[in-house]
Amino acid sequence: MRVAAAVFKRGDSGSCIRKYEEVLRECEEKAVDLVVFPALTGEVCDFEGDFIERIRDFSLRYKDIAINPGSYFENHDGKVYHSSFVMLNGEIKLFQRQLYLARWERELGLSRDTALKIADIKGYKISIILSTDVFYPQVSRYAALKGVNLVLSPVAIKGQRNFARQIAGVWQNVQQNLFFAIESGFKGEYKENNFYSEAAIHAPLEMTKDDDGFLAKEVDSNIIIAELNEVERQKAISKFDVIKQLNINSYKGIFR
Repeated sequence: MRVAAAVFKRGDSGSCIRKYEEVLRECEEKAVDLVVFPALTGEVCDFEGDFIERIRDFSLRYKDIAINPGSYFENHDGKVYHSSFVMLNGEIKLFQRQLYLARWERELGLSRDTALKIADIKGYKISIILSTDVFYPQVSRYAALKGVNLVLSPVAIKGQRNFARQIAGVWQNVQQNLFFAIESGFKGEYKENNFYSEAAIHAPLEMTKDDDGFLAKEVDSNIIIAELNEVERQKAISKFDVIKQLNINSYKGIFR
């Protein structure tokens, strides 16, 4: 499967509709199957209407591209959640609310959910591990135990550029659980908080050219692209199957 992570620079949120068009057009031209956008886009961008409906418009025009459009704040039954989804041909195939909250999210009055969702999309077993959840290793471990082989991570990491901080999230989870992951990071300000993180496509160390765990790193472009090879991932797992070393019963009941 050919996958992409959208690269957003500071200031891109001021022209989001144009940016989404550019990213999706390039994905279509390059036969991308699935693309991930940064977290918080549904909040910082002016989509001129309902976020989900605007993404549905994109999805119906760019058929057969699975779109993870980033994240937004969802109002549901009197609560507000930090939420994300995957849409394909106008239909939501996977919907996920964040499971843990950072201090800045708690200060905004957000609520958290208790269920990690999984969906089969384009031949992969996929979960969304959203933003703050990438720093809670039990979330990724649970996904791996459930057979997830591709994680989508729209992220917003508070603070200035900090490579060590970023790889302590998705990159570390990939190496500990040996799934693929697509990460797209938000750069900018929201509610007087600064955020910075970069786009990356991750795989087990043994599968990457420089043994560094990256299939693709952020460059000065609209997207970064990588080909995922499940056969090669299984070969990497066969060298050292992390999951088989675990007491799996200790993870039961963490999430539904």
